[in-house]
Amino acid sequence: MSHSIRRRLMITTLSAIVLVWIATAFKTYLDTRNEINTLMDAQLAQSARVLMSVVSHELQEEFYSHGRKDEYALEELRSHLGIEKYEHQLAFQVWVGGQDAVIRSSGAPLTPMSALSYGFSNENIAGRGWRVITLTDGKGLIRLHVGEQIEVRDRLTSGLALQLLVPLLVGLPLLALLIWFGVGRSLRPLNRLAADVARREPLRLESVAENPVPVEVQPLVTALNGLFERLRRAFEKEHRFTADAAHELRTPLAGLRTQAEVARRASDDTQRTKALDNMINGVDRTTHLITQLLTMARLDPQVGLQASVPVDLSQVTSTVVAELADSALAKDIELDLQDLGQGQVQGNPDVLASLVRNLVDNAIRYTAPCGHVSVTLTSAADKATLLVEDSGPGIPEDEREKVFERFYRGSEAITPGSGLGMSIVRRIADLHNATIELDRSRYQGLAVRVTFPVETVTR
Repeated sequence: MSHSIRRRLMITTLSAIVLVWIATAFKTYLDTRNEINTLMDAQLAQSARVLMSVVSHELQEEFYSHGRKDEYALEELRSHLGIEKYEHQLAFQVWVGGQDAVIRSSGAPLTPMSALSYGFSNENIAGRGWRVITLTDGKGLIRLHVGEQIEVRDRLTSGLALQLLVPLLVGLPLLALLIWFGVGRSLRPLNRLAADVARREPLRLESVAENPVPVEVQPLVTALNGLFERLRRAFEKEHRFTADAAHELRTPLAGLRTQAEVARRASDDTQRTKALDNMINGVDRTTHLITQLLTMARLDPQVGLQASVPVDLSQVTSTVVAELADSALAKDIELDLQDLGQGQVQGNPDVLASLVRNLVDNAIRYTAPCGHVSVTLTSAADKATLLVEDSGPGIPEDEREKVFERFYRGSEAITPGSGLGMSIVRRIADLHNATIELDRSRYQGLAVRVTFPVETVTR
C-alpha cells in the first residue's frame, strides 16, 4: 500500500507540535496557577496584616478603654478606620474574645470564616470556595479572618490558559499550510528525478545528474546510476555476444548448405555418402556450439547461482569422467582420475558438472591419439583443487588470458571448436568464487587448475 511522504510528514510534524505545545501550555498553566496562588496568598496576607495593625489598636481603645459596644460606636469605628475600601475586594471578620463579631464586611458570613486561629485554609462557605487567612493579635484577644473567593483565582488562571491555547488554535492551520508547501518544495527534486527516469527510453542508460538532488536522496541516485551502468555493460556484453554468436553460427550453417548441395548434385554414391558424412559432422559441431551458447546465456554472474547447496566435487568429477570415457577411448587416449580428497563445495551441482565437462572435453579434443589426459582432485582444510592435464599442444603463455574471451581460439588450435569452453569455465568459476590458473602440464601440454577458496569449502 503506497503512502504520501508529504502527508505523512505533515501529520507527524503537526502531531508532534500539537503534543509539545499542549504539554508546554499545561505545564505553564500549572506553574502559573501556583505562582498566582502564591502571589495572591501574599497579597491576602499583606492586606490582613495591614487591616490587623489598624484594627487592633482602635478596638482595644474603643472597647476596652472606653467600654463602648453600641451600634453607633461600631459604625463610627468603621468610618474612622476606612474599612469600606476593603469590602469590594475581600471579605473579612473581626472577632473579639472568640465570640463577638465586632466588624465584618458586607459579603462576610455571620459565622466564623475559619476554625483556625492562625494561617491559611480553604473553606466552603454557602456553597462557594474561599481562601481564608486568620491572624490574631499579640494578646490573643482579637482574631481577624480575611477571605477571597477561589473563583476569582480560577477565572484568572482560566483566562491565562485560554491565552496560551489561542495561538495554537489560530496558528495551527497556518502552520499546516506552511509545512504542506515547505515539504512540497523540498520534494521537487525527487519529483524531477522521477519524471526524468519516467521519460527515459528503455536503452537510455546514462547517469542521472546528482547536483540538484538533496543530500538525503543522493544515495538513491548513486545506486540508480550504478544500476544503469551495470545494465549498460550487460546490454553491451549481450549485444557483442549476440553479434559474435550470429557470426559463429553463420559459418557452420553455410557449410551445411554447401554439403547439402554437393549431396544433391552427387553423381555416385561415394560422393553422396561423403557429403552426408560432412553434413553430420557439421550438425554435430553446430549442436555443440548451440549447447555452449545456451550454457553461456544461462550463466550470468550478475544474477548469481539460483540454487546453491553443498556439492560433493569428487562425485561430480567421477561422473563426468565416466561420461567422457568413450570419447577418450575412441582416440585411444589414456584417461585417468586421481581422487585424493572428498571436498564439499558450496554451489550448483549441474553448473559444476558443466565446468568439469568443458575442461575434460577440451583436453580430449586437443590431445592427439594415443595421448594422455589426467584429472586430479585434492582437498585440504582451506581449499579444494581440481587439476586437469593433457598431452596436447598447450597454450602459449602470451595467449593464456585471451582464451577466456568468447569465441577466441588460440593460434595452436587445430581441432574444430566453438571457442566458448574456457569462457564458460571462467564464468562458472566466478560464480563459485574460484580461481583458474593455466600452466604447462607434466605431459608438456596444458594444465588447468581450479581452486575453490576456504569460504566455499565445508569438511
